[in-house]
Order: sequence, then structure tokens, then C-alpha cells
Amino acid sequence: MGSGRIFIDELGRKFRIKSPEPIIEPPNNLRIARARKTWDVYLRMLGTVLPAFFLMYTSLFLILGISTLEPSMVLGSSLCSAPLVILIVRLHRPKLVHVILAVPDDSGAESHALSEGRSLRTPAKTKLSRFIVKDDSILDVPPSRHLWVIFATIVLAGVAIWALILTVSEDIGLILFIILAIPIWLVGFSLPVLAWWGTSNQLLGLSTRRRDAEAWLMAGMASAFPAFIFNSLIFPELVPFSEESWAFDFSLLAIGAPFCEEIFKALAVALFLPAIKGPKHGFQIGFTVGLGFALIENFQYIGASVFGGPIATSFTILVRGIGSIPGHAIWTAMAGTAIGWIATDKEFKTKMSWRARSMAISAIDMAEGLGIDTDGDGDLSGFDGSRPTLEEAIRQESSDSPEHDNTWSILGSSAEPSDINQDEHPMGVSDFSLTYVKSPKTMKSSGIQTPKRIIPAISLSIAGHSFWNGSSFLSFFAPTEWFGFDDGQGVAFMILWTVFLISSVLLFSRSLIRGINSLESR
Repeated sequence: MGSGRIFIDELGRKFRIKSPEPIIEPPNNLRIARARKTWDVYLRMLGTVLPAFFLMYTSLFLILGISTLEPSMVLGSSLCSAPLVILIVRLHRPKLVHVILAVPDDSGAESHALSEGRSLRTPAKTKLSRFIVKDDSILDVPPSRHLWVIFATIVLAGVAIWALILTVSEDIGLILFIILAIPIWLVGFSLPVLAWWGTSNQLLGLSTRRRDAEAWLMAGMASAFPAFIFNSLIFPELVPFSEESWAFDFSLLAIGAPFCEEIFKALAVALFLPAIKGPKHGFQIGFTVGLGFALIENFQYIGASVFGGPIATSFTILVRGIGSIPGHAIWTAMAGTAIGWIATDKEFKTKMSWRARSMAISAIDMAEGLGIDTDGDGDLSGFDGSRPTLEEAIRQESSDSPEHDNTWSILGSSAEPSDINQDEHPMGVSDFSLTYVKSPKTMKSSGIQTPKRIIPAISLSIAGHSFWNGSSFLSFFAPTEWFGFDDGQGVAFMILWTVFLISSVLLFSRSLIRGINSLESR
């Protein structure tokens, strides 16, 4: 009996309407990519961070309302949060592609039913398969040199306006700064993130799907939410000093912020553990997560600097663009590298992937149970694919994976042709075989190698972050308050120390990337 629905017309004639081919899991080697505008990724990033920043504050008021039992605050913050969440979700909803594949097959048919009452006819008998696949377009960032040129232009614009105020006309300079303040702020806090994003991808040499890279960046933005809550509500209550003392501010900057921020950023990286391929891939994910966090943080810092005038804005953009942003990225990358080493445990990784897949299947089952057709096949019976057990997943992974991950080379590949006995090695296609031996590593270890264990790696991240924050605060506070420097000397010392910090971060970042590149690309 054929499958499908029975239709009876006005004359009593029966027609069988064939059911469309069910949507099945796509082959592993099927990739769909679409051409996109180069600057589209920047506009999507900018369109995400703006509502995300305000969502952070509405979330704060929501928590305060719940903790203080203020229904009006809870209701107001919820109403403000909802459109922000919808906007972010809508902007980053998965780009799905419906693929119809017809393969010549004598046992197939020339007519195939599709969804929505459509059909497909082929000149020869074919077997038809339908898949829903995600857009696998590769991350395409504008050339880094172009981004850095624009960044330098923004910084110099602020300096030029400041010089105009001092030498030509204060009124004209102020009017010009007011007109350009918002564009300078928007470009100043976001463009360096994009520049470091592109620079890191170029230096690491790992091709990255756009949807994966955007997910890492958004995870970094999301990690700023709990860090912000911890810094604002929890840690100040733990500090034993008076709020008016310098020790209170120092504790917040040098202890509270580094600890909670690096912990939450590392947790954001850990969310991608099932997909991490190794330490180098973990480094890349950690670096991008750190950029996402810095994007949220710089939104506030550079926005506040605008009220200090053009020179304050330019200085803040410069310091955070070439110092703070790569600092956040590198500190998180160290934790990401350690998580990448964890991912090399294939059995552990398989278990994580199976649990993530099981949770996704359960979510699909729940959604379709509520009447939401998640896969668009018109069937609300739940997930249609295979449901392997954990034991089956581990067994499948073991059978699919090679016994070793080492690089292999052909034995005797450097031998002369005359050295090969043609009688012993006939060249028939059916019986031709190759023998392989392990080759030595071709790349010597160079640069800095970070800890492979997660706790030492996070501890090092916290230490680096703490040194940056704590010494920056002391360079501003100590010269005038402790050592009796005048204001000019204090500013000079602070600038020199800032130059030292930025140079240290850049040199450390370069050496760290060189070290991670010396590892095998996994």
C-alpha cells in the first residue's frame, strides 16, 4: 500500500496524495555557504551589543526587584527586558537552508512529493532526500589593516579636536566634538574588537564558521551579565574596608573584578567543550569569548569618557583598544587552551556531545509536544532522527576515530625509483597498498606554553588581570597621594606605566600566539 492521504473529489473519484519525503539528518560532508557582505559581521556585532548592554542593566533591576520584593520593579524590568531579548534572538536566529537532493537510482521514481503541496519531477528515476542544514558560511572580517587605519583615524580625530579647542576656537571645537561624539564612541568601542578578531584569526590560521564565531562572541557578552551582578551586588558586601577608602576601590578592581570575570568567561568557554577540537581551537574560542566580554565593558568605559572631552575619549579608546581588549582576550584564551586539552580526552568529549545532543532532542520533543513544528515537516511526533544511547555513541566514536592522532608519512618516500623492486610491488590498483610510519614533529616549540590544567590556567588569567587592574589604579593614586608628586608628574607617571602595561600585554600576546601555533592544529 502506498503512503499518503486519500482525497475524494465531487465525482467520487479517489486520489492518493503522496506524503513528502521525511526530513532526515544531512550527511556529515554536506556544507552550505552563502556569499555575504564583508561589513555585515560588524553591523550584526554592533546590533547585538547595544541591546545586550541595556539588557544587563534591566537584569540588574530585575534581580534587585526580586530580592527586595518590589513587584513594580520586577514588572518594569521584565517589560523592558523582553523586547531586548527578542531583538537579539531575532538577529541571531539560525539561518537554515532546505536542501533537496535527487540522486539517479533505477529503484527510485520520476515524481516526488514535496512539502506545502509542491512536487518535483526528474527526467530519470531518482531517489530524493531532504535535509535541513545550517548556513556554514566562513567568518569573513574586513582586512585588519583597514580596521586599524580607521581606528587610528578615530583616535587622531579626538586629538585634532582637542588641539582645535586649545589653539583656534574653543566654541568651534566643542560644537564639532558634540557632532562627532556619538560616531567616535560607537566606532571607538567596537571597531578594535573587530580588528583583534580578524588579526587573531589571521595569526592562528584556523578557518571558522561564522555562526560558531558569533556564538563565541555572544557567549563572552553573556558572561559579562553575572560578572556585573557579582561586582555590583555581592563582592562590595565582602570587602572589609570603608567605601570612602582607597583600599575599597583597590579591592574591587584588583581582587573582585579579575576573580569573577575570569571565572565566568572560562565557564562561557566551557559551554563549547563538546565542539572544541583541541588546545589551539580552545585558545581561539577563549580569545573570541574575551573579545565579547571586552565589547560590553568598553561600551560603558568609552561612553563615560565622552563626557571628559576629546582628549579623554581618545586616550581611553587608545588604551582600551590596544591594551584592555587584547588583555581580556589573552587571559580568557589561556583558560580556553586548558579546556582544549581537556577536549583531547575523546571519551569525555563524546559523553559531553551525547549529553548536549540529548538535551537538544528533548527540547525538540517538548516543543513539538506543545504544537511547535521545529523541523517544518508537518509532523509533531518529535525528533525524527536517530537516538543513540551513550554506549552506542562511545562505540561509534571509537570505530570512526583513528587509533592515533599523530602525523603519518609514506615509508620510503625519499627512496629512488631504482630502489623499488617492481616484482615485489606490483602496481595493480586492486592490490596496491601503502605502509605508514610516525613522523617526527616538524615544528619546534616556541613562544610561551600555558598550563594544561584548568585551575593553574585560570589562576594565571586572574593574576594577569589583577596585575593590570591593580597597577593601573595605583599608578593613578599612589604618585600624588603617597610620593608627593605634583599633578603633572603624576599624569606623566601614569602615562608611562600605561605604556609599559600595553607593551607587556602586546608582547605577551605575541609570544602566547606563537606558542599555541607551535602545537598541532587539532
